[in-house]
Amino acid sequence: MGTSLKKFLMLFAFLFVIFFGCQSDEEGVTSPTNKFLGKYKSLEPILVKIKTDYCTSNVEDVATIQWDVNWEVKETATENVLDIVMTYSSHDFQITNSECTFGAGYLPEPSPLFIKGYISGETLTIEYDNQEIGSFNFVENEFVGSMKYSYCIAFCQEIYTDDYSFSIQKL
Repeated sequence: MGTSLKKFLMLFAFLFVIFFGCQSDEEGVTSPTNKFLGKYKSLEPILVKIKTDYCTSNVEDVATIQWDVNWEVKETATENVLDIVMTYSSHDFQITNSECTFGAGYLPEPSPLFIKGYISGETLTIEYDNQEIGSFNFVENEFVGSMKYSYCIAFCQEIYTDDYSFSIQKL
């Protein structure tokens, strides 16, 4: 074998090792949650419906309120699990049940809410207070779905949105 051919093969082997052999296994590997990370905002107010047993002895619709929602979605050490900090501002509270003459018995949710998110493909399921409270599809940098959360303290209360009416856009 000629000296020129040996030099060429050695150079080729050297370049091969440099470009392919020295790459870490971690390079190019992305977490399934990476595309979901970031900040989100509702572009339109989200209509939240409220049920309580304050006005009657049954948990039934008593009021509505509008929420302007922000999410900050962060990764965790666990694959397919996200930490979500949800803040919201509310406005346009309206009592909708005529039996609620002394208020609706609604206690606003805390803001921020610290939520766990679970990713499966393009679907996000969220949990708060050990309760599944929402399911969302991720399409074109937007989460769209619905939310439902209930609990009882002095009175029972449930807040919920209609299907596909909870929409937040990635900023």
